Amino acid sequence: MLRRRRFGSWGMLAAGLIIGLTIGTAAAVGVLVGQRSSLPAGMPSLAELKLKAAASHGSDTFAIATGNVDEDVEGLFTLDFLTGDLQCFVINPRNGAVGGWFKTNVASVLSVERGKKPAYLLTTGHINVQGGYGGTRPAASICYVADANSGEVAAFSFPWAKAATSAGVAQATNMTLVKSWKARNLPGQ
Repeated sequence: MLRRRRFGSWGMLAAGLIIGLTIGTAAAVGVLVGQRSSLPAGMPSLAELKLKAAASHGSDTFAIATGNVDEDVEGLFTLDFLTGDLQCFVINPRNGAVGGWFKTNVASVLSVERGKKPAYLLTTGHINVQGGYGGTRPAASICYVADANSGEVAAFSFPWAKAATSAGVAQATNMTLVKSWKARNLPGQ
């Protein structure tokens, strides 16, 4: 009787293992088949997706952010709180040299309250401007700077000539103000 019980326990364990593996395999096959057939027309599968990410970080006196300048290259945006200088540095992916340097001063747009230390926030976003002229169009990134004290926000961009990157020619120009607005509306302001 003891032998029967041992054999029965091992038999039950084997049967449970086989059933569990069968269900798991069927579920995995179902997910794979369902993923391919249930996607709407024109939507890429998970294997075809390309991640586009931007990052930003700041301290008391300096902030940095990254953003795509075009589909092949990204820029590093830096903001010095002490001077108000906003710059974007682009590395040419073909030769590793500086492919672009763009700058402006945000203090002329975001009025820092007298006697207060600026408390800037910096981030980038993606923009796809249609058109352009002479091979130059705005960069695919738009840089947003906010002053946390006043609530003022400004968006900046710069012209980008993709052909100059291919030719190895460095680009340098001032950033242009796209738009500024007040994000905080307090009574009496």
